[in-house]
Amino acid sequence: MIRIENLSFHYADAPRPALDDVSLKIEDGEFVLITGPSGGGKSTLCRCLNGLVPHFYGGRMRGKVEVQGLDVARHATKELATKVGMVFQDPENQITATDVEREIAFGMENLGFPQALMARRLEESLDTLGIAALRHRPIHELSGGEKQKVAIASVLALHPNILVFDEPTSELDPKGAEDVLTTMRQLNEELGITVVLVEQRMDRVMHLVDRMIVLDGGRVVADAPPRELAARQEVDGLGVGLPPIVRLAQRVRGLGTHGNSIPLTVKEGRMMLGDIFSKARSMPAYQDEEARGRPIIEVKNLWYAYPNQIVALKGVDLTISEGEFVAIMGRNASGKTTLAKNLNALLKPTKGKVRVGGVETRDMTTAQLARKVGYLFQNPNDHLFAETVEEEIAFTLNNLGLGGHEAKAMINGMLDFLNLTRYRREYPRSLSGGERQRVALASVLVSEPQVVILDEPTRGLEYRAKTELMTLLQDYKGKGKTVILITHDVEMVAEHADRVVLMSEGKVVVDGNKRQALSQALLFSPQVNRLVQAFQQQGIPQDILTADEAARILL
Repeated sequence: MIRIENLSFHYADAPRPALDDVSLKIEDGEFVLITGPSGGGKSTLCRCLNGLVPHFYGGRMRGKVEVQGLDVARHATKELATKVGMVFQDPENQITATDVEREIAFGMENLGFPQALMARRLEESLDTLGIAALRHRPIHELSGGEKQKVAIASVLALHPNILVFDEPTSELDPKGAEDVLTTMRQLNEELGITVVLVEQRMDRVMHLVDRMIVLDGGRVVADAPPRELAARQEVDGLGVGLPPIVRLAQRVRGLGTHGNSIPLTVKEGRMMLGDIFSKARSMPAYQDEEARGRPIIEVKNLWYAYPNQIVALKGVDLTISEGEFVAIMGRNASGKTTLAKNLNALLKPTKGKVRVGGVETRDMTTAQLARKVGYLFQNPNDHLFAETVEEEIAFTLNNLGLGGHEAKAMINGMLDFLNLTRYRREYPRSLSGGERQRVALASVLVSEPQVVILDEPTRGLEYRAKTELMTLLQDYKGKGKTVILITHDVEMVAEHADRVVLMSEGKVVVDGNKRQALSQALLFSPQVNRLVQAFQQQGIPQDILTADEAARILL
């Protein structure tokens, strides 16, 4: 059992408490989801469960946290390690070894497990996560999603009573995320392990959990079973990104015999909304406009092999025009990031050609391309090293030789554009994940590149922050700029992208407008599209992708 009583916590020098008078009780064997806006206290609450707060993070703690009968303030993290296992949002923060086997064994070695037990637990963890093929691979060669699976395996090897996951699927493709969440459910249902999960992608997890806890401003603002929470009218104001099928059911509630029920899955949606769809008016398929801008990026027969002989790209052909919003999707390690790095000369083709604005990247340096192609890395911390937000943004302009009144006006404009003016004098790394993401984006966009590439920019962002970011990118596209987005977020792509490039094993396997690419797909189909496939005999367009589009034919 986890018992939290009147818990408050201030990080050192923080103006506001990260947690403010939180009281909770989590019973043994529960599967609990913690969600809410960025900076709401979710990660801090998780750190309290395994003793990182207060033993590792400096600050002031008031109240009591008791886990399996142990007071976390009075017991060392080593004592809590076999009770509570934690997987962090960023796997880099907990990986210490050089290869996969050593990483999984590291925690067991530190706790003095017998060698025979370690060998058995190692095999169990590799098989459970489906990463046995990675056992001898160096960590630095793994993709972000593969690293996340290794981090989860290293925690599972300790067989804790309680598992705490802080955004564990944020870097995983749909299939990888499903595998990890299925593993969590099995551990919870078959072994009775208590699971505490922090997650923003409600469509992935809402139907799996027993209970949802929403944190905002360090306080618990909602605590209820998921179906009960989904039925509340005020839930959208809590910053919770409800699954598209739930949003659709809320909008059409009362129209059919099951109108007052809220489905959480596609299966439930087909059962509960069937009567409503049977009365829907037929509509022609959507006709999205094709981009008519000039080509800005041209990729011809691109091959790329890393020094370790791994061939990451195999004969890629791709043309992207001015003013397009393109989503690059695919399984982990399919070559998405490698392709993106070839577009701004971070990598140079092993074979083939990449042209940006008609000029080959072989003939240009990354610095020369910076005014044409801006690149936002997966981890915003890779961009942040200055003392203030303003200095962070100014650094880009200084590198490009811009200064004086012109640079100051550009900085002020970018602070305003990304709603960062109030953080002008703040230390960037002290901000929340969503705020750091916006600062990193500001440092890229301030030079107004013709093309901006974003590698998993919504990782760890809650629904409101994600929507704000997409709106900003749409505004940037509206200036005639090109946006290239690497992501696993199918629902976001369905709402905001124009075109989808789907990659597999280093090749482009699908390239077309988002309706062609996403409708009736197996792994990369939005939730609402999977719902409407059941009603194709009733004249329902089979290329509907979002809740808003479905609602138009039902209301």
